[in-house]
Amino acid sequence: MTRVELARILRREAPAYQLEGTTIEAFDLLEYQKRARETCCPKTLFQLWEDVCRRYDQHEIGEYQFEEMKAVIWPNLTALASLRRAINNTDTDVRQSKENQRKRA
Repeated sequence: MTRVELARILRREAPAYQLEGTTIEAFDLLEYQKRARETCCPKTLFQLWEDVCRRYDQHEIGEYQFEEMKAVIWPNLTALASLRRAINNTDTDVRQSKENQRKRA
C-alpha cells in the first residue's frame, strides 16, 4: 500500500488524521464555500483556490466540488481585481492631475 493510497483511506475514515507530521483534513464543500464568500482578501482567496486546485489534481475532490468552488471563488476574485484596478486608476488620475497643475503653475 502506497502513501497516497493510505492517505486516501484515512481521509475517508476520519475528518482529520495525523500522518508523518502532516494533518490530512477532509474537504467540506459547505465550509470552503462559506470561507470563500466571507473572505475579502485576494491573497486568502488565491490560497483557497490553490488548495482547491491541489485537491482536485490529487483526486481528493471530484469535478462537482471543483466547479462549485470555482463558481464561488472566481466572481469574488474578479470583483476584487476590478476594485483594485479602479483604485489604481484613481491614484493614477490624482497623480496626473497634480502633475498637470504643477506644470501650469
